[in-house]
Amino acid sequence: MINDENELKLLFELMGINDIEPKELLTLEFSKLWDISGHKLPELNEEQFNNFYETWIQKSSRSNNMDEYGNLIFLHGLSSKWNKMNYRLVVKENN
Repeated sequence: MINDENELKLLFELMGINDIEPKELLTLEFSKLWDISGHKLPELNEEQFNNFYETWIQKSSRSNNMDEYGNLIFLHGLSSKWNKMNYRLVVKENN
């Protein structure tokens, strides 16, 4: 779970996904959409992932714990599968 749009932007930047602007959605469930279909998610080896994680913790000021590590390792584990999809979207839930 990302805390806010600034964290999402930082995560995108660390993944090499820059200049993605959200699109407003007019639905009851979701308020914004980021279409990252034109970008590939990084597929990192263990050392690269650990460096990515450390950079994420340092720049985001998030807690360095197993939950945080597990969330990012989950995302990373699906990168190869997601990169084969035609569309990759990130949505923001309405609060």
